[in-house]
Amino acid sequence: MNIVIVGMGEVGKHIARVLVREGHDVVIIDKNPAALSSAEESLDAMVLQGHGAGARTLRQARVSDADLFIAVTDHDEVNIIAALRAKQMGARKTIARVSNEIYFEDHSRGLHTDMFGGIDLVINPEILVAIEMHKLVRSAGAVAVEDFANNRIEMEHLLVDTGSAVLGKPLRDIRLPENTLIAAIERDEQLIIPSGNDIILPGDAVLVVGRIETMPELEKLFKRERKRFTQKVIIVGGSDIGEHLAQNLIRDDIRVVFIEQDRQRCYELVEDLGDDVTVLHGDGTDMHLLEEEGIAQVNVFITCSKADEVNLTAALLAKNLGVPRAIALVHKPDLAGVCERLGVDVTLSPRLAVARQVLKYVREGQIVSLRPVLDGRGEFLEFIAIAGSRIAGKPIKDVNFPRGANICAVLGKSGAFVPRGDAVIHAGDRVVVFTTPKLRQAVERIFKRPSILSR
Repeated sequence: MNIVIVGMGEVGKHIARVLVREGHDVVIIDKNPAALSSAEESLDAMVLQGHGAGARTLRQARVSDADLFIAVTDHDEVNIIAALRAKQMGARKTIARVSNEIYFEDHSRGLHTDMFGGIDLVINPEILVAIEMHKLVRSAGAVAVEDFANNRIEMEHLLVDTGSAVLGKPLRDIRLPENTLIAAIERDEQLIIPSGNDIILPGDAVLVVGRIETMPELEKLFKRERKRFTQKVIIVGGSDIGEHLAQNLIRDDIRVVFIEQDRQRCYELVEDLGDDVTVLHGDGTDMHLLEEEGIAQVNVFITCSKADEVNLTAALLAKNLGVPRAIALVHKPDLAGVCERLGVDVTLSPRLAVARQVLKYVREGQIVSLRPVLDGRGEFLEFIAIAGSRIAGKPIKDVNFPRGANICAVLGKSGAFVPRGDAVIHAGDRVVVFTTPKLRQAVERIFKRPSILSR
C-alpha cells in the first residue's frame, strides 16, 4: 500500500514506524529538517521537506497514487487543508487529526467520517481519551468494557447479579433494549454462543453488545448499574479532556469534583457544567486539600492537566492516600511505562490514541481490530466490508455465516445498529463479529474478495 504521512511528531513517527515494519511504501512530509533526518536514519521510507498542505509538495509526494493519506501535524488547519487537497489530487483515502472542537457539531465521539467535503476520517484525540477514561471508570461495574465501530458500539463483560430478572429465563423471553444483544455466556470457564433456547444461570457472566447510549439500560437488567460501583470521581486539571469526561460521568449520575489551579478556568467549568459538579480552585498535588475533600471516599482519581509531572505526582499521591484506582494523562508516550511502574493504575496518551485509530484504518477487508476476551477463548473482530466479498450486498441470513460466530453490530451510513437476519451489509460498513480463535480464518474469508482467496 502507498501511504503518505504529513507530520513527524510523536504521532507521525509511531504510525510511520508500524507501517514501514508491515511492509508498506511510506512517504513522509515535514517542514522540520531535524525531524526528517531522524526519520530517514531510523525508517526505510522516503522523506520530503516541505509544507504538508502545499500543492507542489503533495505533487512531489505523488499523492495521486496514494492509497492512504494521513495528516497528523499539531496544526488543525494544516491537516484539514492537506487532507482535502490530497483527496482532490487523487488520494484514495484521507485521514486528518483535528483537535479544536469548534469544527464539530457532535463532540461525543472523537471519530468523524466524511467530513469537510471529502476527508474520510477525522480524529479528535482529546475526545478519544475522554471516552477511554469514561470507559475505565465504568468498568468498575463490569469485568471488561470495549468500544467498536468508531465509538458507537460497546461490549461489556458483566457478572450476572443474583437479583437479576434474567435468571432462569430462555433468552428468547428476555426483552432486551433495542440495538443490544447477548453475544456469549461464560459458565464454569466454558464459552457458550447462545441461541434463543439457552438459559442464564446463577454464577454466569455474559458478554453483551449494543449501542453505547443503550448500555446503561442493559446494565440495569443485569443489576450492574454504574453508580452502584462508582459514586465519586476527582478530576485534577480542567482541560478539555477533563470537561468532556465530566459530562459523561454526570450522565451516569456520578459525583464529580474538579481541582483546577487557574481561577478563570474554574469559572468556565462552573458555567459549562453547572451545579452538577464541584469545582475547587487549588493544587491537585496538595495532600491537605485532597484529605479535606474526602479522598478516602473517592472511587477513581483522574489527572487531566496539560503538565505530565503534575499528572504523575497527583496520581501517585492519590494512590498513597488509598484511592483504589488512579488514571493519569501523559502527553509524552514514553512516560507511560514509568508511571505504571511507579504505581499508577492506567496511563493514557492522546498521541497514541490517534495512532491506534489510524492503524485500524489501514486494513480494508481485513481485521481492523481484534480484542481477545475470556482469556483468549473468545474474540471480537472488527472489519470494513468491501465490494465483491461474500458479506456485502445480501441479507445476513443468506451469507452462510459460520456456526459459532455472531455478527454483533454494524456501522453504516444510516448509523450504528445491532443487525437481524434480514439486514444487509454494504461495502464500507464497519462490522463487529464475535467468534473464537478456531473460527477466525473462516470469518475472515467471508470479508475478502474471491480473487484474494484464490491466490
